[in-house]
This record gives sequence, C-alpha cells and structure tokens, in this order.
Amino acid sequence: MKRHLVGLPLIGALLASVAAAQGELTLEWYGHAFVRLTSPQGVRVAMDPFGEIGYPMPKVEAEIVTISHEHSDHNNAKLIRGNPAILRGLTEGGEDWKPISFRQKDVSIISVPVYHDPQQGQLRGKNNMVMVDLAGLRVAHLSDMGHVPTDVQFQALGRVDIILIPVGSNFSIDGRQARQIVERLNPRIAIPIHYKTAATARWPIEDERAFVEGYPRVKRISGSRITLNPGTLPSLAEIWVLEVPAGG
Repeated sequence: MKRHLVGLPLIGALLASVAAAQGELTLEWYGHAFVRLTSPQGVRVAMDPFGEIGYPMPKVEAEIVTISHEHSDHNNAKLIRGNPAILRGLTEGGEDWKPISFRQKDVSIISVPVYHDPQQGQLRGKNNMVMVDLAGLRVAHLSDMGHVPTDVQFQALGRVDIILIPVGSNFSIDGRQARQIVERLNPRIAIPIHYKTAATARWPIEDERAFVEGYPRVKRISGSRITLNPGTLPSLAEIWVLEVPAGG
C-alpha cells in the first residue's frame, strides 16, 4: 500500500501541470503586429513590438520577446520591460534566418522561415512566422509575411488554432491571400493584423475589409484583449476583428 501512496504526489504534480497547460490564454493586441500572449503559468510573450509609428506606446512587461524581422515597426525590443529573453528570428543585420526554438515553463516557441515579399526577399528581405504553444493552444503569428506559404512551410506550421495574419497588402500579403491561408490552415480563430487604421492612415496599405468581406463568420470584438481556452474555441473557423486600441 505504501508503495502506491509514494507515487501520489508525483501523479498530483503531473495532473496539476496538465491542468495548467490546458488553462486560459490571454491575448492582447496593441495595434499593427504587436501582441502579447500570457500563458496559464503567467509567462508573457510580447511579439513584434513597434517603434514610433502612430499607435500609443504602451507600457508592457514580458518574460519573452519575439522579433520576426529587423524592421522598426516590428523590432522595438527595448520597449518591453522586465529583462525579457529576446528571441530574434534573423541574424544581426537581418541577412539570414536564425531559427528560434525556445521553451519556458508552459510556453514553447519555434520559428518558420519565410520572406517579406513575393520575390524571395529581393524587395524587403527575410521574415519569420512564429508559432507559440501555450494553454493547450497553438498560436501562429505571421508578421509581415509577403507571400502565400509553400507546402513545406504549411507543413512546418502544423495544426494552428489561432492565427494572427497580416491583411494590409503592399508590405505584406493582402486580404485575398490571407483568406487563402486561412482556408488552407483552417484555424478556429483568425485575427487580422498589420492593416490600415487611424494610426497608420498615411501608410500605403489597405484596411481589413477585403479580408472579412463575404466571410460567413465574422465577429467584431469590443476591446483589444481576449481570453481563450480549448473549450471556448468556435467549432467552425471565425474571423475576429479586435477593436483598435485607444488612440490608434
């Protein structure tokens, strides 16, 4: 009997770990491609923080920062407080990919190399899709991706539950291409990023309308912060348009 009881603390710890992994994910959008994810164990991942581009400059703390590429609207790691680990997807100067593979507590992060334009980087260089596993969910941040992924890149992403996808065109894919990617990956939630708002009104990019137009399941969310877990995901893929942060 005692031998069986000895294993109970280990089983309890394992069950607690599983419960934490299946807890809630918090996603906050600060505008453009800048988001922060928070895991059930409190690990905060800030992704592609911007510089001075027109949006309010928020006070953000995180344990991890991911930088998909070295453009100033995506690489302002100094904005993030708390002495975070900084994960850069490109080498210094942005000339080559620097694969990301990182784990902290209940968060795992990998990168998938892509290009910033449809001409294999000849126009705007290299970029990365960044995949974050947390709370039993897989979140894909496509950053400034400039082309529809190849079959190999789609396979590298694997299952995607939530996708943060650029839709603004010119510097990234447009709304039509974004819809193609959503239809191929079939995430439960697709959230448009990197599109024209009041904060970027003078940028030569498009708003989100081409992405959402005609799609049967579109929700416009009141606020720029959402909380999710595997049990609350919609059964069919939906587009969720978050509210532009105040001042943006």
